[in-house]
Amino acid sequence: MTLLACGTDAFFAGSKPIEMNPGWQSEDAAVFEWQVVDTLERYDFFVDLRHDQQYPFSNIYLFVDFTFPNGRMLKDTLSCELADDRGNWLGSGFGNMVDHRIGFRRATGFPLTGDYSLAIAHGMRIDPLPGISDVGFRLEPAPKP
Repeated sequence: MTLLACGTDAFFAGSKPIEMNPGWQSEDAAVFEWQVVDTLERYDFFVDLRHDQQYPFSNIYLFVDFTFPNGRMLKDTLSCELADDRGNWLGSGFGNMVDHRIGFRRATGFPLTGDYSLAIAHGMRIDPLPGISDVGFRLEPAPKP
């Protein structure tokens, strides 16, 4: 696994490289697994996304599937804006690559101890989706109130 952003504050951070040719296949979900031992802690959830300058859209739809230690699942759909109305990328980067850190849950706790997994797949109408090079997931401890 490759990390998109190095930092010591993450509880979990992982990234999956995407084959640029032919592109990100919708059935090729990026899967991340981690273990929870403390159900009292709260975390902020982020998707890390890297694409090249040739990515053809100003947004992306992501399907996120959580699997809990007891086998139950929770499905979510994220609509992520990647560029402004003028076509300027909202992320950061240098050269041909643009990085986005997309927050989608805040101060969220885990109800059970054990092994969790999260799968991220794209929900765009073009398949394979060109231009995406990496998809990552990050959990950071939520700020204390």
